[in-house]
Amino acid sequence: MESNKDNADRYASEAKDAINFGDYDKAISNIERAIKASPRDVSYHLIKADALYKKGDYEGALDALNFAETLDRNNPELHSLKSICYGSIGKFRESKDEAIKAIKADPNYPFAYYNKAKSEQYLEEYEEAKKDLQKYLELQPNDPDAYLDLAEMSYNEGDYKNALQNVNTAIRKDKENTDAHDLKLNILLAKKDIESYLKELLEAFKDTEDFKYIGTLVDTLKNVGSYDTAEDILKEFIKIYKGEPFLYDALARVYYDEDRKDDAYKTYEDLLSANGDREAKIYWFDFLLDDGSFDRLIEEINKSGLNDDEVLEIKYLAEDQKGDHQSALETAKELINLDRSPYNISLYGSQLRKLGKLDESIKALSEYENDPDVSYEMFLTYMDKDQAKTASKYLKNSIENSEEDDDIISNVLEGVSKMIDKSDFQSVNDFLDSLNDKSDDISILVDTMRAINSGVFESYEKGKEKLLRIDEHKEEVCEFANNIVQLTEGKARSFLEKFIEQNCDSEDQED
Repeated sequence: MESNKDNADRYASEAKDAINFGDYDKAISNIERAIKASPRDVSYHLIKADALYKKGDYEGALDALNFAETLDRNNPELHSLKSICYGSIGKFRESKDEAIKAIKADPNYPFAYYNKAKSEQYLEEYEEAKKDLQKYLELQPNDPDAYLDLAEMSYNEGDYKNALQNVNTAIRKDKENTDAHDLKLNILLAKKDIESYLKELLEAFKDTEDFKYIGTLVDTLKNVGSYDTAEDILKEFIKIYKGEPFLYDALARVYYDEDRKDDAYKTYEDLLSANGDREAKIYWFDFLLDDGSFDRLIEEINKSGLNDDEVLEIKYLAEDQKGDHQSALETAKELINLDRSPYNISLYGSQLRKLGKLDESIKALSEYENDPDVSYEMFLTYMDKDQAKTASKYLKNSIENSEEDDDIISNVLEGVSKMIDKSDFQSVNDFLDSLNDKSDDISILVDTMRAINSGVFESYEKGKEKLLRIDEHKEEVCEFANNIVQLTEGKARSFLEKFIEQNCDSEDQED
C-alpha cells in the first residue's frame, strides 16, 4: 500500500511530465494532489509555481512562491523563479531584489546572476548587467543567450567590435539561433560592411535553412541593380532545393521586376510541375493578384478546388479589385460561413457599401462595431451617407483600437484625407485635436494632417509653413512627404504633390 509520501511523489512526477508536454492544467491538478498529501514539501510548491508561470498566470505563480517562502526563506530556485515572475509583469526592481536574494542563498546558483542581469538591462543599469552576465558565464559558459545579451548591449552602445565578438560566440554555440544571426546582420549594416553583410546572409541560411535570409539577399541585390547575380543565386539554390516554392517565387519576381513577364510565368509553370501542393499554388495565386490578372486568377482558384479561408480571401481581393462587387459579396459570405470573425464581417460590409446598400452595410457591421477593421468600414459607410460627424467617431475608434502601427498610419492618413474632402476646416481640426491623447507614435501624423488641412482650407503657403516646421531639416520633411503621399487622397494628396514638386529636389523624391 502506498504511503502519502509515495502518492505525493507520483503526483509530482506526473505533474512534471505534464509540464514537459505543455498540459499545464493537468500539471496543476496533479501537483495540487501532491501538495494535499504532503503540504510542507517546498519542491511541490515550486512545481506548481512553474506550471502557473508557464501557463501565463504570473500572479498565481507568485502566490504559490510566497507561500513556499514561508516554508523555506533561503531557497535559491524559489527566489530565482520569483525574479522571473516579477520580470514578466514588468516589476524589474522587484525582479532584481529577488535575484539578489537567490545569490545570497547560493552564490554558485548560476541562473540568479542571469535573472539579475536581465532585470538590470530593463532598468538601464548596463554596466552591472554586463558584470552579472560575465559571472553567469563563468558558471554556465555554453549558454548562447548570455553572449547574445552582451552583444545587444554593445550594439546599442555603438560598440560594434565587442558586439560582433559576442554575437559570433553566440552563433558558434548555437548555429540555428536566428536572433543571433539577425543581430549580426544589423551590426554589419551599422558598420556599413556590405560585403560581410551579404556573406552573413548566406551563412545564416546555411546554419538555419530559413529562407528569409535568401529573400533578404535577393532584395538587397535587386536594390543595387544586380538582377543577374540574384537570378544566378536563386537558380543554384533551386538545383539544391528543387520544388521549394519560396525560391521559384523569388526568381519569378526577379524576372518580373526586369519586365521579363514571360520568364516569370514560365518559372511558376516549372514550380507547379515540380510541386503541385497547396503552398506552391498560393504563391502562384498571389503573383496573379499582384499582376492584376484577376480573371485568370479566379479561373485558377476554381480549377484548383481549394476553398479555405486564405484562398477565398485572395479570390475576394481579385473580385473586389476588378470591380465585381456582387461576386465579392458572395465570396465574403463564404468566408463568414467558415469564420464569423470581425475581419470577415468587415469584408462583407465593404461590398454592401460598394453596391450602394449603405443601411444594410451598417446593420451587418454593427455586430462588431468596436473592432478596428469594422470601425473603419463603418467610417467609410457613414462618409458615403454624408454623415461626417458620425463617421469621425468610428474613425477615432479604429485608430485608438488598432494594435498594428501600419493600420494606425493608414487610418489616420486615408481617413483624415476623406474628411478633408467632405468636411470643413474646423471639424477636421477638432478631430485631430481629439487624437492628441494618443501615444507619441502618431503625433507627427496628426501634425502633418493639421498642416495639410491648413494648406487645403486656409492657404497653400500656410500649410507649407506648418509642414516644414515638422522637422528642422527640410530634406527629412521631403522624405516623409514622399513616403506618405500614396496613402493620402483627394485634396490632401493634391496639396502634398504640390508641396513635393515645389520644395523637394529630385534626390529627396528618390529617397
